[in-house]
Amino acid sequence: MDMRNRETFLIHVMNAGFEKAALSFSKLINRPVKITNTQSILIRHDDDFSCISEEQGDLYVLVTHIIGDIAGKSFLFFNREESEEIFKALKSSMVSESLNEAFLMEIDNIISASVISEISNTFNLEIYGDVPHLNKIHSRDLQEFLTKEISKEDPSSVIFSNTTFQFDQKDRVHPQFVWKLSSKIFDLIPDQQLTA
Repeated sequence: MDMRNRETFLIHVMNAGFEKAALSFSKLINRPVKITNTQSILIRHDDDFSCISEEQGDLYVLVTHIIGDIAGKSFLFFNREESEEIFKALKSSMVSESLNEAFLMEIDNIISASVISEISNTFNLEIYGDVPHLNKIHSRDLQEFLTKEISKEDPSSVIFSNTTFQFDQKDRVHPQFVWKLSSKIFDLIPDQQLTA
């Protein structure tokens, strides 16, 4: 039971980071962005990524290494439709693949930094996200990609997050994240937080 409470607490902290990301996203596109749905689960088996199997076609996968007191990685997934929706949110008349990719990297910076900052502040850790790397893969290769990227060399926990950012009545993006965090993070949660 204690471990479940620790998982719930960490997911709560991460969700607070997603809320802050929505505020930053709002400033970037100069219109309101809100979180309408967030679900996060701990993946019990490091090699079972079936929870993200709904993704189809070409994907953009942004990988950010987490550096500092605890190590980890975040993987942010956008399908082509979502990347185009995000680009439209800028209301830019320019259309270019390289500009779209640069914007996706900026969105990854915003979301990853917000969650990493929330973890850092809550646990009093010195951690930060490195520069993200953009990978383009087909959805059929996603399982293999993640299995290679999430090594079993160090004890880690894998958390899947599914978040909806809504910026108009009908315009929304639904990125999916996989977070690999050192399992040490659960030991850093004070017992009094588990009973609060």
